[in-house]
Amino acid sequence: MNSSPIRFVVIGDATLDVIVRGAHPDPGRDRAAEITAGPGGQGANVAVRLARAGAAVTLVSSVASDGAGQILREALRQDGVTLLAAPAARTGLVVSLVDSTGDRAMLSDRSSIDVGVFTDADAAAALREAQWLHVSGYPLADVDQGAALARLAGSRSPGQRCSVGGGSFDPAHPGRAELVARLRAARPDLVHVDRAEAEAILGPGATGRESADGLAARLADALGGVAIVTDGAAGAGAATSEGSVLVAGADRPAADATGAGDAHAAAMLTILAPQSWPSSLAALRAALEAAGAQGAAVAGMVGAQARTASEVR
Repeated sequence: MNSSPIRFVVIGDATLDVIVRGAHPDPGRDRAAEITAGPGGQGANVAVRLARAGAAVTLVSSVASDGAGQILREALRQDGVTLLAAPAARTGLVVSLVDSTGDRAMLSDRSSIDVGVFTDADAAAALREAQWLHVSGYPLADVDQGAALARLAGSRSPGQRCSVGGGSFDPAHPGRAELVARLRAARPDLVHVDRAEAEAILGPGATGRESADGLAARLADALGGVAIVTDGAAGAGAATSEGSVLVAGADRPAADATGAGDAHAAAMLTILAPQSWPSSLAALRAALEAAGAQGAAVAGMVGAQARTASEVR
């Protein structure tokens, strides 16, 4: 196993997250609530967790020079993530309304990532030197830039690995057929999505609620490579051409689910990236168990990038 850090390039959003707990809007009234703000965004969440685990990470994201952008830039710097900022008129913001179970509804104002950023010498060099490219589903599903990003990922050099994360895929935009076409164009070695995202890509199973490993098997069959499907407290499944595995979820109380799936994805990449590829089912099972514990730890805290016990400096 190579002892030097794995070099990752992560393409995805960085946002300022505003988290509201303890109340939901009541028109015409002023209600007390627990409100916190901090760094988030699916791409940034994965990048930060990878860097905390010792990887060398470059994040390509749309971050402006406004107040929110300055907060995000400083947070990424402190975690050792190199930011290559695509042009943006404003930095993205996400409001999460968290209920008593830790589940949340999200109101998002994200900025698109202009794929033209990779004509910049620094971005092109980072992409060329990366051992692993991780693409968030949000920019991949972007109506204007997603197809170009898929082609960029699919044109990577031999030996470079690529993973695609979730992104609350909407089957109506850009459409299920177009989304599948983009995923196939990206040629991912690994797809990491939750149940809702898997069903948005494939459609629900014909026999009611399908198990996570069943969905993963269908994804692996449709896209090739390794597929991982998370299902909250119900656990997670993984599949390759060799078969599938299912692990139980961690039995821990949740305070805020924001960022838990991103922590799960980063843990999977941290464990699997240094290993031989494709991963064996035994290796996937062990990684799923460790990633499930990490995701549950993040869900037990408030904030998408809150430090877990294993990440405390």
